Amino acid sequence: MKKKYFLILFILLIKTSIFGQKGKVFENQIVQSEVLNRGVKYNIYLPPNYDTKKTYPTIYFLHGFGGNNNSLHTKGVFKLIDSLVVKGRFPETIIISPNGGKSWYIDDHAGKEKFATMFISEFIPEMKKKYALTKSSQKTVVMGLSMGGFGALRFTMLNPEEFGICVSFMGAISTKKQMIEDLEKYYQRFHAHLYGKNLSPKERINEVYVNNNALYIAEKLDVKILKSKKWYIQTCDDDFHSLPNAELHILFHQKKIEHEFRVTNGKHNKACVDDSMLDALDFIKNNLKEEK
Repeated sequence: MKKKYFLILFILLIKTSIFGQKGKVFENQIVQSEVLNRGVKYNIYLPPNYDTKKTYPTIYFLHGFGGNNNSLHTKGVFKLIDSLVVKGRFPETIIISPNGGKSWYIDDHAGKEKFATMFISEFIPEMKKKYALTKSSQKTVVMGLSMGGFGALRFTMLNPEEFGICVSFMGAISTKKQMIEDLEKYYQRFHAHLYGKNLSPKERINEVYVNNNALYIAEKLDVKILKSKKWYIQTCDDDFHSLPNAELHILFHQKKIEHEFRVTNGKHNKACVDDSMLDALDFIKNNLKEEK
């Protein structure tokens, strides 16, 4: 029995020495927000051997519509990156995923849910105060899927002082034509709380919609800002949102903005994101290496 015990212990020690220690995930942490007048939950991943005397590249991961900081996909991203960090295939990084509810990561038309204001003015400063985050925007990534991709594009364009790398998976942006033609039941389900409930189809294309849609922000934004960021834009060929993502890709080409654009086979679902995840993480890793 002793020999068997020592053999198991030896194997565990070998595995630890080869692959290293795993990082830690702390779930359902809370930031108290005065802007929202409530607590905002978040999950955070701290890499192996986390040291408060150092600073780490940071990824803000934004979940999709109907998800939260504990969504399976969110946990899957944490687990995948941790496995790569342990194997030395990805830099030690802090990952933070806030609960965005159904906010689309913007301030709504009525001023009742100012998530974007909260995120920039309260949440990020609190994260920087509490954890050993990088001070460099070029080492700060905002990554999201669907509604989170919408948020990642928007935040990078409107808050360039905070983010240097943007990764959008099947970003749920829409063209003006799509918004006008969207069935009422879908508009009420996904967008009425943002832009207004009792609107005619044409009234949906209001100031709040235009000022928060990456496709139209990019048309007006200083091209120097767009060129100073690293962009990874992914969409799915059978996705309702593939058209506006393709239009954003074309607009970037016209403005000579370097970016990666991926069209993956499939619909608007988890499998479509999974097919591009490792490629996107390589994109992040390579761009973090470039920044000294």
